[in-house]
Amino acid sequence: MAWDPTQGQGQGQPGNGEQGQPRSGGPEPGAPQNPYQGQGQPGSSGPDPYSGYGTPPPQNPYGTPPPQYGTPPNQQGGAGYGYAPPQQAPRPIGQAIQELPNQYIKVVTKPSAQTFAEEMGKADWAMVWIQLLGLAILGTILGLIRAAIGAAVNPFVNTGGFNPGVFQALIVSGSTFSFISVPVSFFILVGIQYLIAKAFQGEGRFLTQSYTTVLYQVPIYAASYVLGLIPILGGIAGFVLYLYSIVLNVFAIMAVHRLSGGKATAVVLIPIAVLLLLVFLCLIAIAAIFFAAYRSTHP
Repeated sequence: MAWDPTQGQGQGQPGNGEQGQPRSGGPEPGAPQNPYQGQGQPGSSGPDPYSGYGTPPPQNPYGTPPPQYGTPPNQQGGAGYGYAPPQQAPRPIGQAIQELPNQYIKVVTKPSAQTFAEEMGKADWAMVWIQLLGLAILGTILGLIRAAIGAAVNPFVNTGGFNPGVFQALIVSGSTFSFISVPVSFFILVGIQYLIAKAFQGEGRFLTQSYTTVLYQVPIYAASYVLGLIPILGGIAGFVLYLYSIVLNVFAIMAVHRLSGGKATAVVLIPIAVLLLLVFLCLIAIAAIFFAAYRSTHP
């Protein structure tokens, strides 16, 4: 029987794709196996072979910053502290007055820029003037009481060395002056701080600053007036309350003008430093005048 060259095809003949020969496109015998075969090659449309789970990792897992604390939703945070809440609808005067005690307690017992920021939307000129006039009346009444107590215990008045009518006239005139000086000094101080805050690129309004300032000044100054009736101890307590009012003033400036703590502190302390410098210079001038007068009379 003659040999058929086609017989035995598929048993070791190349290109047949059967047993003993690799299929087209397969690896060569003895070649190392691709550990990523079947998982997709780099550059292909399949999943990333280096992920290990078949799902590509996010491009920037830390690219989304966390929400800023202290800034409510849908509000644009400022460059500094606090935020600008939407202006509230005007409240009836009676309702606004009833809410004042809770506002006083809140700003005094929870000192922070956030606390004042939450009250800014209630700013109203009518409430500013009502609180200032109330503080002036309280200061006048307590001033008359303090003066009457002083007149009763003053031996110089009781012994007839001084006309009681003149003394009472001085008391009344001094109380009347304090009634006028309370709103005048308030707006002078707020105006100076407002201009300095604007120099530091503050963003607040004069009304808002006035309203937040009077919210802490009324309870602090009222307590100082009452404690002032106590000798010595009242003066010490009043000084401590004044220092605390400076802290509250800084927080109010931070909230209203969106300034950092350092800038807000500068806004508050610069007028105080200038005032102390002027007082010091006046004392030096007065001392120089007395010294010159003494030298002229005692050569």
